[in-house]
Amino acid sequence: MAHNDCLQDVPDIFENEIGESLLARTEGLGMIREIGPPDLCHIVKIHTPSRSEPDIGSYHHVLGVDTSTSASLAAYINSLQYSLSETLGWFGSSSNWKIASGTYCTYNAFSNVDLRVQVKIPGGVDAYIVTPAGERREVTEELWKECHVSSLLRAILYADPTTYSVTGLRRMTPVASPREETKFVEAIVEQFWNGWALGSNAETQVASTARNFLVDGLMRYFSGEGRYADCAAEILAPLAYAPLGGQQSSSRMSAEFKGIDPEVAALLAEAYMEGDEEVQAVRVMHQALKVKSSCYPLLATQAEFLRRKKNPEAALTVARMAVKYAPSEFQAWAKLTEIYLEGGDFQRAMLTLNSCPMYTFVDHDYPRVPTPRRINFPVKSDVLSDYDLGEQGTGSMPPNSRASLDMDGPGLIEEMALNENSTILRLSAPTLRCTFARVYKFLTEIVSTIGWDELLLLRSQVFVMEEEYRNLAIPSAAVDDEDQAEDDDEHVPLSALRERHTAELSRPGDVDTAAEASNAVDVDAHVIDEDPLKGPEAEPTEESTAEPAAEPETPAVASTPASEEVGKGKKKNKKNKGKKSKDNLKAETTPSTEPQAATAAANEGEASAASIVAIGEQMDVISLSDTDHGEAKEMESQQQSDVDNVPPPVEQLSAPQTAVFEAAPSEPNPAPEHLPISGGDEESLVTKPEDGSDIIRKRLCERWLDNLIMILFDDLRMYTSWRSRMHNLRITGQPVTYRYTQAEWEALGDLALRLRRPSEAREAYEYALAIRFSARAWQRLLEMHSGTYTSMQQEEQRRHEGVPELMPLTSNDTLMQALDAVVWLSVYHDRWYNNMAYPNPVCEQLIKLINIHGLSKVRNSMVSMNLKPAVFNMVKKYFEVAEKFNVRGSKW
Repeated sequence: MAHNDCLQDVPDIFENEIGESLLARTEGLGMIREIGPPDLCHIVKIHTPSRSEPDIGSYHHVLGVDTSTSASLAAYINSLQYSLSETLGWFGSSSNWKIASGTYCTYNAFSNVDLRVQVKIPGGVDAYIVTPAGERREVTEELWKECHVSSLLRAILYADPTTYSVTGLRRMTPVASPREETKFVEAIVEQFWNGWALGSNAETQVASTARNFLVDGLMRYFSGEGRYADCAAEILAPLAYAPLGGQQSSSRMSAEFKGIDPEVAALLAEAYMEGDEEVQAVRVMHQALKVKSSCYPLLATQAEFLRRKKNPEAALTVARMAVKYAPSEFQAWAKLTEIYLEGGDFQRAMLTLNSCPMYTFVDHDYPRVPTPRRINFPVKSDVLSDYDLGEQGTGSMPPNSRASLDMDGPGLIEEMALNENSTILRLSAPTLRCTFARVYKFLTEIVSTIGWDELLLLRSQVFVMEEEYRNLAIPSAAVDDEDQAEDDDEHVPLSALRERHTAELSRPGDVDTAAEASNAVDVDAHVIDEDPLKGPEAEPTEESTAEPAAEPETPAVASTPASEEVGKGKKKNKKNKGKKSKDNLKAETTPSTEPQAATAAANEGEASAASIVAIGEQMDVISLSDTDHGEAKEMESQQQSDVDNVPPPVEQLSAPQTAVFEAAPSEPNPAPEHLPISGGDEESLVTKPEDGSDIIRKRLCERWLDNLIMILFDDLRMYTSWRSRMHNLRITGQPVTYRYTQAEWEALGDLALRLRRPSEAREAYEYALAIRFSARAWQRLLEMHSGTYTSMQQEEQRRHEGVPELMPLTSNDTLMQALDAVVWLSVYHDRWYNNMAYPNPVCEQLIKLINIHGLSKVRNSMVSMNLKPAVFNMVKKYFEVAEKFNVRGSKW
């Protein structure tokens, strides 16, 4: 039903009661956690011919409007007056509805208040702020500046519709000219030192000067156009050499300022590196490291520079220092893992991933609105008559549309029914966010390099398997006299065994044993016995060569191979294992040695309790200096000086994040393949790899890492099933397109990209487009044609056979395919009120094409496509951005 009370080119969400959206926004102010939701524009319409019609309240969300003054917001509300639908009459057209008043709401992320401008037509303009408690206050000049920066950051960080989508959202270009960019730079510089108050992204634990949303928005704006040199010269360099915007009298940093701010210097060095000015980057890092050598963002930048220069040893050393100075920051651990993977050290990479601090994902702020009465999404132009976007009820479809009217394929209703029961759409990997998505990406890199079977073998060599944990945590389960009890233990889950073991140790009379085992088998505690920062060059300490007192011999535990872990005959060997270990214990324990064994066990409990207290005192205060570390080693060696008869030397380090080390070079005989555990440490196993290079102390795998490995297994299983089915269909000559729905083809394309198979991902996206329009598929194909996945494609060709040859990025065919995707996505964005020229995912990829081919060639190729003027105007705004801001390639 058509209504003449709607806006023509703006989405309209109608309220049940006037003002309920403003009330809901006020109530949700206290729940905002990041930079806030999009701006809200609320208008009240009146019916002019007949006042008997009730007034109507409607609203929509906006990004990109200039919020620096109340005049710009009043002008935006007034512009909506010309968007009302008109009624045709005898002497022209007129509108029966008028906008009587409007309220524009924008969130101030610095002060955590909502600034609102109320406009009455005709009438005046009233500006005020609303606190989370609902109080109304006056607006100051400083609040206007903060609101301007907050609105710009939201427009930049929420620019991608695939990552941030809100019903009834209108996007506009926040910075449309170099003059507006100068204003944007001045506002950013003025609020730069308050950026930590905005918070940080989900991969940063503590917001700082160089790790916050303001810096993210700044780097996103300049990186999309490749203008790192402008960012370094206009913003970062003045800030790095003049902290607090030149306010040297400030009490925070003026006393300790020594010429350069280390955290801002890290950003400046990154900008120089990306802008191919490496000499300047080295000079900046050198100056900043002399001021503060423990700045972890600066160390991470230095490690990345050394990695690019193919110096992995130096990069590894610097990355370890970054982890040492910031052990609670995920970025430092991720950089260390990346260097390990590039060097092929997958064991230490897995141990480093197991030690990473993981953060709970905090989603973006979305508007809280009541249920609307109705929503109007008007079609802005008649362009859709030539471009079928897969909508229903938008008019007749052209005869050459993409399989929307093909009777061979199922319709939308049938596809929706198939998607409800699809296992492809229920994969867990697409739901991963934040640090978990980064770790999953590292796991896919490992699998693409060594394969799934080798990953299972690596997992069994590095982590304690379930069977090993059962034998260690509950040795009585292996020597049970009754076969029925043995059968019951086989089906007991691992968590129940842990609880039972803890309950048994907490009985009266077993205080010493319970204290010792609770410290050893603390599954939830994050303890690692060897430092990934030290690596293979760690030297054995005096404690490792001390000889402990004689203790009952612990049976060696074999490392569970991958085939035994996943094989079908696992349950058949459990009963035999229990009987064998029972016979061995009977043969080793005789009645004549029972008193001596009891005395030795008592002494061992007292020594273990004393060592636990000593370790606890050392864990309270952890020093990062080499001097204090040496003193700690001397104290430990004095406490263990009365112990003898240790098994082959195993280094015991005081650092809490240790996991891997090598055997002592002075050892005369090679270490056995499986070493017994000293000191009652049941949380780790010491094994020697087959190559005989290092001794790996096996750790308990974190639950979240184990879950990610299982998610990876589900992806690989689905990928294998998909490729097998495709192979069979092609051999038999059957049609392929409608074997999966469009949503399933998109999911399969994402699956192939996650597993680093871009050629197969491209095939899946093309099949999805053969069924119906898909903005996600077009965007991924545009990224492939613009060179985003070039390194991944080259890696796929090196590691796998039968991969088709890459089409050169400089070829005309690649350019025309990319421009075809640009046209389709431009029409789609215009349909859904995305008028933002930049930052925009389409514009960023088109700028990459301009960097490769030049502006003249890309523009002439677009003209040769003979587009309609309305469609060409949609694309022309991207060329204007490249020309105005002088991106690389715009001069030729």
